[in-house]
Amino acid sequence: MTELPPTADPGEIEARLRMPLADAMQTQRAVRRLDTTQPVHHDLLLRLLALSLKAPTSSNTQDWTYVVVEDPEQKARIGKVYKRLYRVFNPIVTRQAKGNEQELRNMAPGQWQAEHFAELPVLVIPCYRKNTNHRPTGRPQIRVSSFYGSVYPAVQNLLLACRAVGLGASLQTLPIWWIPSIRKILGLPRSVQPVCIIPIGWPQGRYGPTKRAPIGDVVHLAHFANRPFV
Repeated sequence: MTELPPTADPGEIEARLRMPLADAMQTQRAVRRLDTTQPVHHDLLLRLLALSLKAPTSSNTQDWTYVVVEDPEQKARIGKVYKRLYRVFNPIVTRQAKGNEQELRNMAPGQWQAEHFAELPVLVIPCYRKNTNHRPTGRPQIRVSSFYGSVYPAVQNLLLACRAVGLGASLQTLPIWWIPSIRKILGLPRSVQPVCIIPIGWPQGRYGPTKRAPIGDVVHLAHFANRPFV
């Protein structure tokens, strides 16, 4: 299937969104190299965001919210935060991958994106709105996990919808690790927790079948290391 043109009409968009679910899942991948010259039109983006909200939530609280960033100056500020963090962690993972050519090649798109973050067409930041109906309790790491679990089903819906229409997208968390700065850039109140960031744009490459480990190597029955399906 050819990629959807940036100026596609609504009928063609709806036709692409009827891609078989298995096809979308089998060809979905993190696409980081995006065309920095082509915008993502609001009509298309809002359609995909609306579909993403069909995901289930705990007690049907629907505690999600999206911040969409298109302003170059705002993207540059987020990119500056990201580069600061990336320059700390990238040398570590590069050293760990030393001698592994395949792993080093896999890292290249992420390196490209980190350097071009401010140029990417649109950044979508899914957030969790804390409220009295669904207030996570317990240790900090458990509370954060609850925030993510309440939003990530919608994030996966968004990624699959992007795949169906041919948009490139990827889920990232490193660019928003320094939450105080991200809160300030986005004007987020304390009650709103950013959980990830999804750069979206028209891909420079193409989608295609992805390679994964055999399912028998991944499934453990009853306890770890019991893999009867290998």
